[in-house]
Amino acid sequence: MQGSDAHENDIAKPAVQTGGDALRRLSLSRLAPPRSHVRLVRRRTLVRRLCETAEPLVLVVAPAGWGKSTTLMQWSQTDARPSTWLQLHAMCDDPVVFITYLAAALLRVTPLEPAVLEALDVPEPPFSEHVLPRLSAAVSAGPPFLLLLDDGQAMTERRCWDIVAAMLDDLPPGAQVAVAARHDPPLPLARLHAAGALAEVRSTELAFTRSEAKQLLRACDRAVDTSTLDDLMTATEGWPAGFYLTCLAGSERSASAWPKPGDGGRRHLAAYLASEVFDTLPSDVQEFLLHTCILDTLDTEVCQVVSGRADAYEVLHRLATDNLFVLAVGEHNDCYRHHHLFSEYLRAELTQRDPAAAPRLHRLAAECYAVRGELDAEVHHRLAAGDIGQAAHTVAAAWPRLWTAGQRETVRRWLGWFTDRQILEHVPLTLTAGWVYSALDDVALGQRWGQAACSIRTDDRPSPDGAASLRASQALLRATLAPDGVTRMREDAELAAHLESRPGTSWYADAMEALGTACWLTGATARAVRPLQIAAREGNAFNPSAELAALGVISLVHADLGDWGEAKQCADQAVGRLAELGYGTSRRSLPLVLADARVRGHAGHCDPQALTERIEQLLTHMVPHPWMTVLAATLLGEICVAGGDPDRGARWCARAGGIARLS
Repeated sequence: MQGSDAHENDIAKPAVQTGGDALRRLSLSRLAPPRSHVRLVRRRTLVRRLCETAEPLVLVVAPAGWGKSTTLMQWSQTDARPSTWLQLHAMCDDPVVFITYLAAALLRVTPLEPAVLEALDVPEPPFSEHVLPRLSAAVSAGPPFLLLLDDGQAMTERRCWDIVAAMLDDLPPGAQVAVAARHDPPLPLARLHAAGALAEVRSTELAFTRSEAKQLLRACDRAVDTSTLDDLMTATEGWPAGFYLTCLAGSERSASAWPKPGDGGRRHLAAYLASEVFDTLPSDVQEFLLHTCILDTLDTEVCQVVSGRADAYEVLHRLATDNLFVLAVGEHNDCYRHHHLFSEYLRAELTQRDPAAAPRLHRLAAECYAVRGELDAEVHHRLAAGDIGQAAHTVAAAWPRLWTAGQRETVRRWLGWFTDRQILEHVPLTLTAGWVYSALDDVALGQRWGQAACSIRTDDRPSPDGAASLRASQALLRATLAPDGVTRMREDAELAAHLESRPGTSWYADAMEALGTACWLTGATARAVRPLQIAAREGNAFNPSAELAALGVISLVHADLGDWGEAKQCADQAVGRLAELGYGTSRRSLPLVLADARVRGHAGHCDPQALTERIEQLLTHMVPHPWMTVLAATLLGEICVAGGDPDRGARWCARAGGIARLS
């Protein structure tokens, strides 16, 4: 994947100062449970049961309003072990973001060696090689702890849940992970259950008992007789949110007249009771709640912008103190969120009262987040406002920086927020889709969007991604993918090198590497050396992945020329640089792996079987560009024959020939 100049935007406000650069970009509010300003019902029986569980995974699953977060919070307050909290979010669907938050949460209960965190601050975080083994080792060697993951439904990426599953296998004795979610997460629950490693709490266990219902009514100064309590228990079926809303509403209407809970009726019941509360509030407070309901997180600055009220902090604090629609989150009174059920009601109410208001409010929020550099929120709100072009521009400008930070899944998720038509109507975003999808692991998407990006009409306008122009970005992409063969690949590389003529940028390093590689593949071996040397030098300063690729190809060029001393020196330099950078599996490390193997094979020190396995791993972690696969297969055939395995060599050569014919 080609790099780009670093952009100043980031995905979150700087917060945590412990550890690597990744930790400094976290939002601390996600590392603490929500806090209520009123006395909560003590779920003694349920908490006692949780304290008595010994299974490594405790799953608390129920729809909204069943008190999952409150139950976990009370468990953590009662349990003698150190506990740590992480509220999951859509941003956690990127393994780099998730494991960074996870590391920050775990740092509160167990020590982590700095190498775990430092390994996250590279474009190709070595998950399987270093990050996960070191994290698992630190966790298994630590003291017993309780890790609570809230809002599990917000994280849908299976690879992130695979990290949780791997950690479960390495928990120290007495440690537990609890997950609260609205539905089962993609964990190996059947295997865990069969192994006696899973405890479950569902809606039945979370429902209020009569005793707990009385506690809440008394705490809210609601005196009811036995008959009324019976009606409430029947109407809510023990649903904690139903009782909570009843207390806030203070309605004297008979519970028998309420909407019935069955078949989605709880949402109707919530809306009914929420309206009872909302209608009693002063008009200015109603307006504040309606204007801020479009926000997932409520902080003073953004609330001031969307509500137009300078006293947003005071309003938020008062609402949280009165427990009206708003909960405090984090460890200080600086961040809040709406109750989930209230948020749904408020958004529906806003749409009904003023259909044109939501886009305007989303636009105000987007501008605020843009100034703060919170890209995820900015893109979300721009799309919600209908500002497709601006959202596309933001993604097209920001993707190289996030890619360089290893957050590939974040960019993939952003692209998934657009329709195909919206991507195709915005040339920079089409190029972004081509770059991104052609470097990930979905072959169909990679081929589709690679072809679209390579064929779309471009011009010499500046490219948001940092390339010299849209035409330069496309030319370099075409030189990378070579959709029309290596002869056209060289023409595209020459155009990219001509357009990217300014040293001191990552795009310049990429263009030089592409030109050198294309010259070598088309037989202009002697001409390939100089642009590759420039790419290695420029890449060392501005684009390490281009440096690695260039060093690998230089070694291969020298091997072709019979200069095995220079080939070995360049291969050793590339391998050493890869280890120094700490990168994991990457398509751009393919040339250096082949170069190292070729040099070793020439010296009689290469294991063809081990090499084959490594190359296969590289090829399965990328969309296989035909020229790369042909190159790898051809060189592997040569290496296997030289290493005394002619049968394996013949199979690789046949594979190379088959791909070449299809191309």
